[in-house]
Amino acid sequence: MKKHVTFLLICFAVVLTVASIGQAQKKITGPWLWMIAPTAAGQGGAASTDIDTLAKASGGSVTAAGVAKNGVKAGEKCGKLSWTWGELSATGGNNVNDIVTKIGLGKGDINDHDSWAYLELDASAKKGVTAKAGSDDSVVVWLNGKVVHKNAVNRGAGDFQDTFKVDLIDGINRLLVKVGEKGGGWSMFIGIDANFNVVAVESAGKLSTTWADIKNR
Repeated sequence: MKKHVTFLLICFAVVLTVASIGQAQKKITGPWLWMIAPTAAGQGGAASTDIDTLAKASGGSVTAAGVAKNGVKAGEKCGKLSWTWGELSATGGNNVNDIVTKIGLGKGDINDHDSWAYLELDASAKKGVTAKAGSDDSVVVWLNGKVVHKNAVNRGAGDFQDTFKVDLIDGINRLLVKVGEKGGGWSMFIGIDANFNVVAVESAGKLSTTWADIKNR
């Protein structure tokens, strides 16, 4: 009888642990501000991880470092395209391709391009926060102007794959994610294990407003 009770307690503890992990891995669906930029032909994904395709597409007027540090506004231009709002699906192996075609940044099955997704999080200061990423293909993550994660890889993704640590600051935290697409699916999954609000960055001249209260703890 004692062994049976012990076994049940262990099973209960495992269930609670799994539930806690699942809760901590909630994906940030946005809305994000989106931009796409082409790579050299056949050089998408891992090969373009360290290439600033925003700068190439805009002739240098928009850069990854500038957006990561200072942010960007809805409607601002990068080459011929404008930064556009879009809500990312939390599931699927092609959610980036789905959203960028839905909002008019591209058409069909897009290959050899980078997606650039930006949003702002209103949070309290906290160091050593667990963050997660999944990507098809390569991924680079900036937080408050600094690269906090990079994985130069060609892979498929339908969920989180990488774990890393970030430091949040009081107030607005600027989050920029680049996913390089070589071919096939194109997907992105980002999560941060903290309490925060996603803030809507309005067009130039307008004030930011809160979109939603996302609680990941």
